[in-house]
Amino acid sequence: MKKKLISLFLSAAMCMSLLVGCGGTGKETGGQTAENVADIQNEQEAAADTQTDNQAAGETASGEKITLQFWNVFTGSDGDILREIVDNYNKTNTDNIEIQMDIMPNDQLQQKLPAAIATNTAPDFVLFGVENIAPYVSNDSLEDISDFWDVTGVDKSNILENVLELSHVDGKLYGAPMQYNVSYLYWNKDLFREAGLDPEKAPATLDELAEYAVQLTNPEKNQFGLALPTSVTYMQFLWANGGDADDPDTNTNLLDSEENVKTLEWLQDLTVNKKVSPSNITGPEADTMLQAGQIAMYMSGPWQINGLRAQGIDFGIAPCVAGSAGAFSPAGGCSYVIPKGTDESHKLAAYKFMQYWLTDDVLKEWSQRNGFPVWSKTLMEDPEIQNDEVLSAISKATEIGRSYNLGYALASQIDNDVMIPLFEKVMSGAATPEAALKEASEAMDRVLAQ
Repeated sequence: MKKKLISLFLSAAMCMSLLVGCGGTGKETGGQTAENVADIQNEQEAAADTQTDNQAAGETASGEKITLQFWNVFTGSDGDILREIVDNYNKTNTDNIEIQMDIMPNDQLQQKLPAAIATNTAPDFVLFGVENIAPYVSNDSLEDISDFWDVTGVDKSNILENVLELSHVDGKLYGAPMQYNVSYLYWNKDLFREAGLDPEKAPATLDELAEYAVQLTNPEKNQFGLALPTSVTYMQFLWANGGDADDPDTNTNLLDSEENVKTLEWLQDLTVNKKVSPSNITGPEADTMLQAGQIAMYMSGPWQINGLRAQGIDFGIAPCVAGSAGAFSPAGGCSYVIPKGTDESHKLAAYKFMQYWLTDDVLKEWSQRNGFPVWSKTLMEDPEIQNDEVLSAISKATEIGRSYNLGYALASQIDNDVMIPLFEKVMSGAATPEAALKEASEAMDRVLAQ
């Protein structure tokens, strides 16, 4: 019961008491002065506040259980692991909280959730991609949870700053980090050995990546040094040489630069002249070729790990390569968010689970079972993580994560109308880098002018 409702109930009850005990004196009621009555009312309201606070902490006065509705989009094997962790929380928490989890595809969730929030029938908390946070905030659809750290006592300084950043909008916290990932460079150690390359040493620079890719390409075996699927925006390459696409904070077009021309020339030489990648390959096709041992190097997320292990591929993982400006990788991840209008007691009960998730024990289990990187500073120092070659490598790579239009209202249109066509024209040889960049810059201006 909300505090407002409790106060109204107490006021009504006090009025009933005054009517029943009325003696007609005006200042005396049932033998007590109006001042005494006010004192009693204040005491009762204070007691009601205490009861409300206890309920908000998940400890109802009657011992009733708080049941939380939880929606997420984890439809794969990761959803099974998440359900096990939630079930364990239900069994072990001492706050009388039970979480009922509903898994659905992302498209379905994105159709259902806005309507549920508008009709006050939304779940108590939701898990979805960080790219969704800003659009929901712009529609006033999420609760500001900036008090999360103070309420729970979770040490936010133990979380990598670039991970925390993805759950903030305009300086306010709207999500508790659940998982984080960037793009990693996978390499096939057996193919490195066959090409006379050190199987324990990944390329570290754009020049080395190009050199290795040429050495590892063997058309006779249908083997390619590097897979570069179409319909992908390769921001890590542009950033590496100091280039960029746009600045969402100022709606500025940053495409027309010498840095971008240089990078696109490098990319076209690799794909058109040296043919180190299969042409017109899709992401799923590249995944299949990687697991079949036909791709020597590939940039992808942590979801490749279990598949490569299942196929018996001897592989390594490294951060994306560096250029003249350094190494960067587009960041992604998921956060727990609370829909607008969630009851205060349920909001604070959801905080309890988020606090549980952010313990090193749970984060470690999630990383070890799913292959996702750790981003708790204390967990990054854990001997088991450091001694796990894969987890150690991808956790280190999280430090170069960088937001690419995350939460920007024009993000999808920029990718579909500008960036993907730009890279496809360059990688197919349909246009020179200069011409493709000029056309893309004009398209970017049209998008940003909306």
